[in-house]
Amino acid sequence: MNKEKDCSPAFEKKWKKIHEGIKELVELDATIAYAPYINLFRGMLSFFHDISKREDILFLEELNRKARSLFGKDGVTVAELYYRLATRFRHYLIDEFQDTSLLQWQNLQMMIEEALSTGGSLFYVGDKKQAIYRFRGGEAQLFDHIKEGFSQFNVKLEHLTKNWRSQRAIVEFNNRVFSRENLKKALNNSGIFEELAGDEKAENEIIDVFKDAVQKYREENMHGYVRVERIDEKNQEERNEIMQEKILSLIEELKQRFNYEDMTILTRDNNEVELITSWLLQKEYPVESEKTLNILENPLIKELLAFLRFLNSPIDDLSFAAFILGELFSRVAALKQEEMRDYIFNLNREKRLNPDISLYNLFRQTYPEVWDEYIDEFFKSVGFISPYELLISICQRFKLMEKFKDSQAFLMKFLELIKDKEDEFVGLADFLSYLRDAQPDDLYVNVIHSDSIKIHTIHKSKGLEFPVVIIPFLRMDISPETGGKGTSSYVIDDKGKDLGLVRITSYYRPYSLELQKIYAKAYKKACIDELNNIYVALTRPKFELYVFIPKRSGNRPNKACFLIPEDLQEKGEQRVYEKKEKDDKPLMEIPLSTYMEWIELLKDEFGDFERIKNRQKIFQGNVMHAILSGINKLHAEKEEAVIQKAVDNAIVLYPFIKDFTPYTQSIKSLIEKREIKPFFYVDDGEVYQEKEVVDSFGDVKRIDRLIIKEKEIWVADYKSSKEGEETHQKQMREYMRIIDETYPGGVVKGFIIYLDERSLNEVNKK
Repeated sequence: MNKEKDCSPAFEKKWKKIHEGIKELVELDATIAYAPYINLFRGMLSFFHDISKREDILFLEELNRKARSLFGKDGVTVAELYYRLATRFRHYLIDEFQDTSLLQWQNLQMMIEEALSTGGSLFYVGDKKQAIYRFRGGEAQLFDHIKEGFSQFNVKLEHLTKNWRSQRAIVEFNNRVFSRENLKKALNNSGIFEELAGDEKAENEIIDVFKDAVQKYREENMHGYVRVERIDEKNQEERNEIMQEKILSLIEELKQRFNYEDMTILTRDNNEVELITSWLLQKEYPVESEKTLNILENPLIKELLAFLRFLNSPIDDLSFAAFILGELFSRVAALKQEEMRDYIFNLNREKRLNPDISLYNLFRQTYPEVWDEYIDEFFKSVGFISPYELLISICQRFKLMEKFKDSQAFLMKFLELIKDKEDEFVGLADFLSYLRDAQPDDLYVNVIHSDSIKIHTIHKSKGLEFPVVIIPFLRMDISPETGGKGTSSYVIDDKGKDLGLVRITSYYRPYSLELQKIYAKAYKKACIDELNNIYVALTRPKFELYVFIPKRSGNRPNKACFLIPEDLQEKGEQRVYEKKEKDDKPLMEIPLSTYMEWIELLKDEFGDFERIKNRQKIFQGNVMHAILSGINKLHAEKEEAVIQKAVDNAIVLYPFIKDFTPYTQSIKSLIEKREIKPFFYVDDGEVYQEKEVVDSFGDVKRIDRLIIKEKEIWVADYKSSKEGEETHQKQMREYMRIIDETYPGGVVKGFIIYLDERSLNEVNKK
């Protein structure tokens, strides 16, 4: 076709048909691209549901959905729910409402409606500008939906316009950045408006999130300082080099006016946390981040793990070398690290290190005394005791709590972790395997206070405030894809019937208005997420804010360059604020934790003959005690029948005893003793077995045999042997005191019957 010439109707019809065909093709491809994965997902989901039903397990992610199913058609009513809860709620307060999911709200809606209709109240608080948890289901639009849905209940809307945190310069800086004029300019200049297909409604929805962003500062907060620097880098490597130099220089400048603990660096992800942490650690700055608070990054825990890996696999020369070269072993065994380095170097030089002889064997030959004193007992214990007990023994033997006080929190966390996981990962090999793939959240130590530079992700900083905030990589990286950048995957609303997932590439959007709408909707939400992230970051500081804006975000221009006005490079002035004095003394002194020596206790399980014989005595005494508890008063003509009935009752308790004849004979022999016989042949009183009494503190005591006569009360207790006689007498005096208070007019006497000797001891009150 020639330029600017009209085409024939026939050709135009064909061209239109081609366009319709392309539209159908791209929409079909977008629809079926992820179909195999959805089918696989459905199969796996069905498999997990079968397991959860069989094992009676409920996945945490399903709680809200399961709860919602209760309130569906013919489900639980509000009245029934209150009945089950055994309480009634009339007033509701929901904080951080912008992070509430639609499902969570639906689970509360019925109860809240009922409360409002009967004079109750709903008070929900939040900030749509800080809605940064959409990936967890947070739905900031609920703010407006609820206001409209509950309009009949006289909704009262209030805006908090005063900033109680930040100094004047920071408040004014943010007011300008998030003003309507600046946002509109940034959306147009950065190409965001173009990505929204020129949809002014979508653009206004983005800007309206920040319509209440203008704040006032407190009259006393008249200071503050903001500095913005733009980085003109060629690539990411150059960017990192520039930023490293600038951050280190800035910290040197700030430490003249602030403590380390006053400085906080905010990043977008954990990779940046790790990168900046490594920069600061190289310069030996005190740092507190998810990397430094990870127990696996702690030097003491690293050396302990090397020791455990060696114990699990003695042929692991690398782990054994790491252990004996470390500070832990040096301080425990009083061997200098230099000596160990020279030892291993000489072994290697002399070619004595070879696959046929493990390093630990050579070490044991060279340092036999050190081996026997510090390693041998653990080497022999592996496999016979649990990993937790093994680690407890190592802590006790090496006195780790005393020698590494600064690492006590990490050591306690490590012990807690190994204890929590011992049911799931039974052996040492299983636990070490778990650590290789452990979730980061399982490995972090919570630190209450330390004079260290804090490094957080923006998500972790939400709701917090910091005297000085440094943002080294401010960027807008709008990624609307559901499955992450580069996946071209987008969730579609299928009216709750099923999971809808389509693939939309940049080539598809021009040919399908429907796909373009899905993309634009996702892009709008992702854009709001990015702006909210930046808003959260820029509003954290109290006194000073330092922002660095790289030229690029990945392979694309950094849209944050358009968000911060170019003329807004510095605001306010630096000054010295009242510097908080560092208090090295803790709020309270916590004594070092100590542990029992588990290995030694385990050895006690294999005691000598006397110990085993004594245990046998205790068992025999328990059996006789059970028989005696079934004997009340005896009479000569019925003695045999009463004793046999008591023995029959004891057989039920000890079914594994094949022959009760020795116990029956022992009972008869005991009762026939002249001094003991009056306790069973009682003609002038009442007899109670296993009588429960309560002392003045409300504690229940059980008396083996209580005989109440007209003028005397006898308290009798059975004991297997005289071992612990003083304790027995103390216990008897306690019984006598209780009975004395119960029968103030009677004479109370206490007796201990020793079953092994068939003897009787009377106990005095004092």
